[in-house]
Amino acid sequence: MKATLFCVALAALLAVGQCDPDFRQIMQQCMASTQVTEADLKEFMASGMQGNAKENLKCYTKCLMEKQGHLVNGQFNAQALLDTLKNVPQIKDKMDEITSGVNACKDIKGTNDCDTAFKITMCLKEHKAMPGHH
Repeated sequence: MKATLFCVALAALLAVGQCDPDFRQIMQQCMASTQVTEADLKEFMASGMQGNAKENLKCYTKCLMEKQGHLVNGQFNAQALLDTLKNVPQIKDKMDEITSGVNACKDIKGTNDCDTAFKITMCLKEHKAMPGHH
C-alpha cells in the first residue's frame, strides 16, 4: 500500500496521473542516473516539497520530463504535457484549469536545465495543474 501511495504522490509531482510500469521504469532509470534515492524523494515529499531540493533531485525531475518528452533541449514542451494529461481519466474535467496552469508556467527559466525542470514542476504544483493536488 505504501509503495502505491508514494508512487501516486510522486506521479502527481511529476505530472503523470498513473504509475504505469513504463513510468516506474523511467523513475528507476532516472534515480540511477542522478543518484537520487527513494529516501531523498520521501524526505522531499515529507517537507511538503517546500525544502531546498538538492541538485540531483532537480536533475531527476529533468530526467523524468525528458524521458516523457515534456522537456526537450532544456525547453518545456507544454503541448506534450497536455497531451499526456488528456489521457488521464481522473482529470478530464479539469483540463481548462490545468491548461491555464501549464501556460502560466511554460516560460519559466532556471539557472540550468535541471533547475528549469524543477521550477516548472513546482510552478505546476502551485497552479494545481497536476492530478492529485485537488
